[in-house]
Amino acid sequence: MNEKQHDRQEFISSKLKLMEDRCRKSRLSLTSQRRAILENLSSRTDHPTADHIYASIQDRMTGVSRTTVYRVLETFVQLRIAQKISSPEAKARFDADTSRHHHASCLSCEKVIDIDATLLPDVHLKKNDIDGFEVFDSSFVVVGLCKECLSTDGVARTFKYN
Repeated sequence: MNEKQHDRQEFISSKLKLMEDRCRKSRLSLTSQRRAILENLSSRTDHPTADHIYASIQDRMTGVSRTTVYRVLETFVQLRIAQKISSPEAKARFDADTSRHHHASCLSCEKVIDIDATLLPDVHLKKNDIDGFEVFDSSFVVVGLCKECLSTDGVARTFKYN
């Protein structure tokens, strides 16, 4: 096992431990579906949709439905062991990495990748800056085209953007 694989295994283990702790504190049962969905989400770096996760686990999890996957992911967001990411295609994406970071979303292939939070300046909004809205956290989604979707002469492949 190389260092990257080892780090990923540690990340998955820490996420499972966090889920166990938060489920216990919230008096939620630690179901096999929750464990399988979190293992799948934690092992990925592609910021999957609920449908992506469902497709990955449906063969090995008998009785799991698409609705169950959606509900479990929403529970993970409420427990703060995953985050929901907005994307231009209006599909909710999920990320097991809840550390402060931002995302870039490709308009052509819909890939979502992480951006290190230190690359963008911190935004400090006060309660009166947005009509009394109290901000707890913020993140940015940078919209554009990934390197794979740019042709060699720099002209983008066809994509939809309003």
